[in-house]
Amino acid sequence: MAAMDEPKTPSQYQSPSGKESSAYLMSIITTLSSSADFEQREKEKTRIEKAYINSDKLLGELVAENYQDVTKILQSFNGMTKSINESRDKIRKIKEDLNSCKTLLHFKRDELRKLWKDGVEHKAVLSMLEQVEQIKEVQDKMNTLIANKHYLHATDTIVQAVAKLEGPLNGIEALREVKIDLVNIREKMHETLIDELTKQIYERSLPTSSMHRGSQMRLSRKDASVWGWSDGLDSPKRAPKTDGTESSVNKTYFEVKEDLNSNPEENLKNFVAILTESLFVLRKLPDAVERLKLGMKGSLNKLINTATQQVAESSGQQLDSMVNHVQPKYLNELLKIVFQQTRCVAETHQTFLDNVFRLTRSSGVEKESSGMPLHGNVLYDMKDVWSEIQARLQILLSQYLDVKNTMSSRQQAPTGFDEPSMDISQYFSKKKPARPKKVSLFRFDASQHAISVSSARQQIQQFEHDSLGQSDNWLIVKVCKPGAFNITAIYKPLRSFIEEVEAIMETTSGLQEFITEFVQNAFLGQVHARVSENIDAATRVEEEEDGHKCFDALRNVIDEKTKRELGVPRPLLQSTVTVDNSIQELQELMHDLPDYADQFLNMICNVLRDYRDKCHSAYRDIVQHGSDEKRIISSMWAKDEDISRFLRSLPSWRSLQPRQGKELDRTICSEEEIRALNSKEAVILISNLSSDESLIPQQEIITDVTQMRTVANVHESLEWFGDRLNQFCTSLTPQDTLNPVQEELPTEMPPISEKTLESLKSLVQDFKDLAEICLLLLHLEVRVHCFYYLLPVAKQSNYAGPIDDLDPDSNVLKLNKDLSGMEEMMAQSLQPKKFKYIFESLGYLVASILITSVQFLKKINENGIKKMCRNILAIQQNLTNITLTRESDLDRARHFYELLYLNPDDVLNSLAEKGPQFTLNEYQQLIQLYHRSFAGNPVSVQDARMQRLQSVMEKGQDETV
Repeated sequence: MAAMDEPKTPSQYQSPSGKESSAYLMSIITTLSSSADFEQREKEKTRIEKAYINSDKLLGELVAENYQDVTKILQSFNGMTKSINESRDKIRKIKEDLNSCKTLLHFKRDELRKLWKDGVEHKAVLSMLEQVEQIKEVQDKMNTLIANKHYLHATDTIVQAVAKLEGPLNGIEALREVKIDLVNIREKMHETLIDELTKQIYERSLPTSSMHRGSQMRLSRKDASVWGWSDGLDSPKRAPKTDGTESSVNKTYFEVKEDLNSNPEENLKNFVAILTESLFVLRKLPDAVERLKLGMKGSLNKLINTATQQVAESSGQQLDSMVNHVQPKYLNELLKIVFQQTRCVAETHQTFLDNVFRLTRSSGVEKESSGMPLHGNVLYDMKDVWSEIQARLQILLSQYLDVKNTMSSRQQAPTGFDEPSMDISQYFSKKKPARPKKVSLFRFDASQHAISVSSARQQIQQFEHDSLGQSDNWLIVKVCKPGAFNITAIYKPLRSFIEEVEAIMETTSGLQEFITEFVQNAFLGQVHARVSENIDAATRVEEEEDGHKCFDALRNVIDEKTKRELGVPRPLLQSTVTVDNSIQELQELMHDLPDYADQFLNMICNVLRDYRDKCHSAYRDIVQHGSDEKRIISSMWAKDEDISRFLRSLPSWRSLQPRQGKELDRTICSEEEIRALNSKEAVILISNLSSDESLIPQQEIITDVTQMRTVANVHESLEWFGDRLNQFCTSLTPQDTLNPVQEELPTEMPPISEKTLESLKSLVQDFKDLAEICLLLLHLEVRVHCFYYLLPVAKQSNYAGPIDDLDPDSNVLKLNKDLSGMEEMMAQSLQPKKFKYIFESLGYLVASILITSVQFLKKINENGIKKMCRNILAIQQNLTNITLTRESDLDRARHFYELLYLNPDDVLNSLAEKGPQFTLNEYQQLIQLYHRSFAGNPVSVQDARMQRLQSVMEKGQDETV
C-alpha cells in the first residue's frame, strides 16, 4: 500500500499509448478510491490536475509546432472520407444494374447459348483451316530446312505434320495425297539423316591440313572451331572411354539447340547431336546405329582410298604409275594422313555414342515412344570402332608389305650371336678342305602324295588370305611398290599409333600382333637373306686354273667416284665397302625398328664373323705355299710374338698410331737412338736369314706384286672398316648400364645387350689385328726380298775375275726392279705415312746385309771391289728415288768395301788414329777376306793382325767409356 500511495511524477502520468489508455484510467480510479484519507485524495487530485495541465500545455506546443502537418492530415482525412462515400454510392448503383442485367439475361439465355455454340464452331473451323494451310506449306518448309541442314526443325515439322494428319485432320479426303507424300518423306527422312551422319563422321570430321602434303598433321583454326576446340594448333585429344555407365554418360550431357540463323556444320559436335536427336525423334536411332556399325568397313575403305588419291595428287605423279617405284616416303605420308583421319573418325563416333547413351538414359529404356531398346547385337562401342580401323589398316599394310609373297618365301633369321673366345692365331692355320655337297639322285615332286600335299597347302594359304580380310573386294591402289622393306619407313609412326590405340582399348592391339608376327617371322629373315646374298656376292670364291682357290673379291677395288664419295685417299676393297654398306643398312634398321635392335645387332655380328673368317682364309691362301702348311717367311715373322712385339715398339710403328703419334711428336728421338733401333732390327733379321750358306727358296717370298697389292688393299680396307665399326660401337649403350633417367632420354641408338656389344667389340679388334698384320707383312716382305736377292750376290757371284765388269750384279738389278715394282704398287695402295714406314731404314738393312755378306765372299780383287761398289751405288740410287732422301747408310757399306784397297796394316793404323767405324766382327771378316784373296800371307801374320785389332778395339772402347 505504501508503494501504491507513493505520489507519482508527472512523467508517470504521460498519456499511454492506444491499448493502455483504459487500463491507465482504471489505475487512477483505483488509487483514488482505495485511499481512506481525504487529504491524500486531494493531494492526488491536485497532482493529477497538475499533470493534466502539463499535458495540455505540451499538446498545445506540439500542435503549434506541427500545425501544417496536422492541417494536411485533416484535409487528407476529409478527402478520403468523401471518396469512400462516393464509392459506396457507385457500388450500390452497380449492384442494382447487375440485378437488372441478371433479370434480362434470364429471359434471353437460349439465344445466347446458340450464339456461343456458333462461335465455338467457327473458331474450330478457322483453326482447322490454319492447320490445312500449314500442312500445305510443310513440303516447301521441309525442302528449305533440309537444304539448310536444319534437320532437327525439319524432323519436328514432319513429325508434327504427320501427327496432325493422322489425328485431327485424319478424315479430310482433300489431304489424302498430302498425307501420303508427307508420310513418305517421314519414312525416308532417316535415310537422309543417316547419310548425313555418315558424311559428318567420315568426311566432315577430317582436318583440312591432312589433305596437303608436307603438313605437320595439325588442325587449322577452322577445323578447331568445327570440333569446338579452343586452339586450332592442338591435335585432337584422345577419345574418352565410354563403358555405358551412367557416370560416364552424364559428363557429356548438354542441351541440343539448333539456330536457324547460323550454319549448323560450324560446330561438329552440336551437329552430330542434332542428327542423333532427329533420328531419336523419328524412332530410327536403332536403325542408324546398326547402319553405322555395318558400314564401317566400306566407309573406312573409301576414306583410305581418298587419302591415297590425295597423296598421289600432292606428289604430282600418276597414281597408276606410283606402284612401280620404290617410294616408301609416300606410304609413310599416307599412313600419317590415315592415322590423323581415323582419330577424327573415332572422335566423331565417340560423340555419336555419347548422344545415344544420353538419349536412351534420359528417355528411359522401357518406353516405347523412344524407339528403344537398343539390343546388344545392334549397339557398338569404341572398341568395335578401333578394331575395325585396325582391321582395315592390317589389310592395307599386308598389301604394301607384300605379306603373301614374303611369308611364302620365309627365311630364317639368326636367333642370336654367341661366339666363344678364341685365339686369332687359329685363323692362320690350314683348314681342311670342305666336303663336296651331296647331289640328290631323284625327287618326288611329281608323285601323287606330293601333289595332294601341295593342293592342301594351297587351300590353307587361301584360307589365311581370306582370314586377313583380303577377300572383301577392296581394290587398293598403291602409292609405292609393295615390299617387306616398306616397314622401315612406317614402323615408328605405326608403333606410336598402336600405343595410342592400346591405351584407349586397354588391351593388346591386333595390329601390334600382326606387325610383330610379320617382323619376326618374315622381315628379319628376309633382311638376313638379303644381307647374306650381298656378302656372298662380294666375297665370291672362284677356282684358278691350277685348282687353287682364291678370294676373287680381294682383287676388286672401288672406282674413283666411290673413293671420292667415301673420302678415302687410297683404294678400298669392293667387298669391304659392300660389307660396310650392309652394316650401315642394318644400323639404319636399328634406328627404324628400335624394338628389334638386338636382332639386327646379332645379324651385324654374324656378318662380321663370316667376313672375318673369309678375310683370314684369303690371307692364308696368300701366305701359304704348297699343299702343306708351309708359310712365307714374312708371314711367320709377323705371326711371331717376339718379332711382332719388337716391330710394334719401334718409333716408326708408333708414329702410325693416331694417339701415339701425337705423343711421339713430343718425344725427341735422336739419330743415334733411331740408328740403334734400326741396327737391332737388322741384327734380328740377319741372324734369322743369313746365318748359314743356304739361300732363301723362291716359294718362301711373294713373287707376284699383285698379291702384295692385295695385302695392301686388305690393310687399308680393314683399317678403314675397323675405324667405322669402332665409331658404331661407341654409339651403342648397353641396356644394363642405363639408369631410369637415361632410359627416358632420346639416344642415337637404342640400348642393346652388353653381351652382344662385347662380341661386336671383339670382332672389331680382330679386323684391326688383321689390318696390322698385313702392314707388318709388307714391312717384312720388302726386307725378305732384299735378303733373297742380295745373299746370292756374295754367295754365288765371282769377285776375283780378271776382267773389270762395268755392270752391277744381275741380282742387284733384279732387286732394283723388284723394289721399283713394289714402290709403284705401294704408292698407289698405301697412304704416304705407311709407304714411308715400309721403305724407311731399308738402306741401313741393305748396307748391313752387304757388310755381313763379306763372310761369304771366297776371294775378291780390285775388279771385284769396283763391282761391289757399283752394286752399292746402284742400290743407293734406286732407294734414293724411292724414299726421296739420300741413303747415307749405303755410303758406309761402300766405305767398308773400299777398305779392301788398303793393306790390313794401314787399316789398323787408321783405326788406331781415327777410331773404329765398324764393329769388331766386321773388321775381322774384312781381314779374313783379305788373307783369302791375297795368298802368300802366313797364318801367323793373320793372327797377329787379329790380336792387334782386338787390342785397338778394346783400347777404343776404354777411351769411349
